[in-house]
Amino acid sequence: MVAICAVDVVVGVYYRFTTTSKMWLDEAQTVNIASYPLRSIGQKLRHDGAPPLYYYLLHVWMGVFGHSDSAIRALSGVFGVLALPLMWWVVRRGFGRLEAIAALAVLASSPFAVYFATETRMYSLVVLLVVAGIGAVQALLSRPTVPRAALLAVLTALLLYTHYWALYLLVVVGCWLLVVAWRGSGERRRGGVYGLAALVVGSILWLPWVPTFLYQRAHTGTPWSAAPTLAAAFGWFASFVVNESVQAETLSLHLELALLCFIVLLVFGFAATPAGRYKLDLLLTGQPRARVLGAVAIGTLAVGWLASREAGTAFQARYSSVVFPVLVILVALGIVSLPSRWLQAGALALVSVLALWTTHWGAHVQRSQAGKVAVVMHAQVPLGSIVVVCPDQLGPSLLRYAVAPAYHYRFVGYPRFTNPSIVDWVDYKHALDATSPQAFAKAVTTLAGDKPFYLVWSVGYGVHQTCAELRGQLINASGRHPTQLVAGRRFVYYQSMNLLEYKPTSLTPALPK
Repeated sequence: MVAICAVDVVVGVYYRFTTTSKMWLDEAQTVNIASYPLRSIGQKLRHDGAPPLYYYLLHVWMGVFGHSDSAIRALSGVFGVLALPLMWWVVRRGFGRLEAIAALAVLASSPFAVYFATETRMYSLVVLLVVAGIGAVQALLSRPTVPRAALLAVLTALLLYTHYWALYLLVVVGCWLLVVAWRGSGERRRGGVYGLAALVVGSILWLPWVPTFLYQRAHTGTPWSAAPTLAAAFGWFASFVVNESVQAETLSLHLELALLCFIVLLVFGFAATPAGRYKLDLLLTGQPRARVLGAVAIGTLAVGWLASREAGTAFQARYSSVVFPVLVILVALGIVSLPSRWLQAGALALVSVLALWTTHWGAHVQRSQAGKVAVVMHAQVPLGSIVVVCPDQLGPSLLRYAVAPAYHYRFVGYPRFTNPSIVDWVDYKHALDATSPQAFAKAVTTLAGDKPFYLVWSVGYGVHQTCAELRGQLINASGRHPTQLVAGRRFVYYQSMNLLEYKPTSLTPALPK
């Protein structure tokens, strides 16, 4: 098992800094917001919907290491690497040596962990903070002291300043600590009291951000996604074995096998105890050392799902990063629960091979077609041309690669008719409903005059029918039939894009307006 773990760590660390992909919407938007002065980032985030910690850290990081894709993404890679020894230490201290080896191997090779270590978003930081939080709770319950409680309070505040799903995790952990403080005895009971106090103090440290959070909750949300169904919540487990770059893709045979292994080992980790050389007993109430982990994982997801249903917001797999370390530990416990060392090593080897296979494939998946569109624009689109972006959610990624000192275009994003370098999520659905594709098209053609103009558009994003309608309205308003310069490839790119040219020609008679 040690040899397998060593291979997983070496390969996993390599792939945490390896991807050939261009940045997609969320990454480019994060970079653009983080590029503002520190004093302005909080205000910009009122129009985005995220907490500020990762943006502040990224701002400082870019100031030191630069703005290239690889340099920017390395921050998440560093967080991903730091989580590895911390996971080993936490599981070694709380469960045992074999469990720590298995947990380290699972985390190192995980496609979920590797992907978010190569994405300029906060999820790799969330995983690191949750692993640290597990260790802090363990230490506090074993020997409650004020410094240990202070550490948990700081980690609580950092999590709240990193991702809002930390609220659901803290609610569940707080309920458990309340039970410990009420029904426990001795040092453990005192640790429960200290832990509750730490969560309260950490929440108080988050209070300065609460007005912004309440504004975001009232005005931003996730207009691109409907409230989750129960079936969608169960389907969420597949996210841990697939590459997050691709959506709506049928699972291949090896991914189906990986998902089956993941679920079986989760069940074993929660409920299985060895009962002989080739026999396991499954306890419906769970094995004692896994009950809290299982309750925290399922409880957090249940609270998050219910909150998403109530608010009508998205239930995305990446939000589950707040419980992902808990599931990694449960999978490790499942591997170690197998009744022989050969079975344990075989299970770990199978999990590792399937995970590293997906991880290697994912390193070459393109998350955005913006780079290809930008190359074509630089070659064929005259400088200063009007480029319509529909929806404006394509804008942050596209502008990152299309705009350069030698290349200047006038971008207008649908629906707000503003520069789409940063998507303004405030009352976004209202902005969509209030915008007429016909009026928008007339404004574009008036602005362009007798010069060519261009449309970058895509399906999806909850507005694909609107963008298709806009494409037609631009024909009606200008009397020009477009030429497709780039065809969007939906199942190759996570964020596909089409590029159309509306150019007047002598072969295309003008239509009456």
